[in-house]
Amino acid sequence: MKKILVIVLAVILTLSLSLTSVAFAAGGKNEVIVAQEAGQAWLDNTIEPPEWKGARLTTPQICYGLDGQPSAYMFTIDNSGQVVGHIIVGSSAYGYPVFEAADCPPPSIPNADEVKSALKRDLAIDVESVGRPSRLLYLGFDNLFAVYRVGEQEAAVNLVFDFAIPAANLTAAMPSPEVYKANKKATGEAMSDLLESSDYSPLSLSGSGCYALPMTHYSEGDRKWCGPCSGVSIGWYYRTRFIGYGPPYPDLPSTREAMYDRLFDCMGTDSNGSTWPWNYGPGFVAMTEDPDGNPATNDGYDNFHYYWLFWPSHDDYENIVNWINRGFPTAVSAARFNDELQGDPPGDPDWPPPGGHFVAIKGYRYYVYGGNERYQVICTDSYCYADWLYLDWDHMTIGLPPYNITIWDS
Repeated sequence: MKKILVIVLAVILTLSLSLTSVAFAAGGKNEVIVAQEAGQAWLDNTIEPPEWKGARLTTPQICYGLDGQPSAYMFTIDNSGQVVGHIIVGSSAYGYPVFEAADCPPPSIPNADEVKSALKRDLAIDVESVGRPSRLLYLGFDNLFAVYRVGEQEAAVNLVFDFAIPAANLTAAMPSPEVYKANKKATGEAMSDLLESSDYSPLSLSGSGCYALPMTHYSEGDRKWCGPCSGVSIGWYYRTRFIGYGPPYPDLPSTREAMYDRLFDCMGTDSNGSTWPWNYGPGFVAMTEDPDGNPATNDGYDNFHYYWLFWPSHDDYENIVNWINRGFPTAVSAARFNDELQGDPPGDPDWPPPGGHFVAIKGYRYYVYGGNERYQVICTDSYCYADWLYLDWDHMTIGLPPYNITIWDS
């Protein structure tokens, strides 16, 4: 069982910036309170992970958009003084959806030395000291930034991947509220068709519309790159799955370390950790066909296949639900717009590594709050060590996941 992530709350509190004045929602409530209520309602009706049962949201933090208005609110998930995760709730403009929730601590604000190192490495800016960040920006999945005043300009440090970028170069990696609502409508229409069809027959489905396959994240020491790591999450599920999901595949690599090494080779992952999305599916299938890298032994399987999409549409949420119901996991590569599209930084051209960030999709959840339907995917994430990462599908499908790779057997 995964250990509960424990962090002293006093440490978390030191990371929080002062809450500046925000707009008031209908009824005169502060938006932070309304967002917290929405997040708590979601949490109270969430089955997994079990560490969240009875947990409360604490330590609110306002995150802004590029327009200077709040885009989201981040909270720590606390259970009896232990930090067991974090949640990011969209602002009133989006209707308070849960954009993200994970069973790992919230991204931490770097210390002064870490900020100075990032500025020097990525922007060739050498400073003697840095102050506290002026604000946090939430621009989409993997795009959480702390903004610092550096001389006459502002620099932003990504709190997930620790790279620095001029704040003036930042772009939004999530849709506007209007586009988000249109996305959600399209997803809802696709789901309505699915729920009315005879093909909808999940192995098990709770009343909340939540279902997930038994998968966990993998990341160990130098074996940390998200392409093969997410592949291990999928591959180990196939190797060990139990009755109800189909037979296991015992001839796949016998350890997760061996599976990672084989996937690293088959996917063509380079020394910087980059895995090209079009190599992901073929690389996974190559691993299943030749698990030990010795074709002469002929001890693999020939019934694994892959299917990939370029720029998934909202209709593909229906496909994900169908695949998961049949016991077949999926992977997605989320492009980090705020580094790759700006060109190489003047400091270290090999950092950040090019490409997107792979997560394995093991489930889905759809729910209703405030009369609005929400649609989420449930992922494992090797980078933040999350076995349970909930992502709002409609806030991440525009511009974020350029490839959706489904792995299945037959």
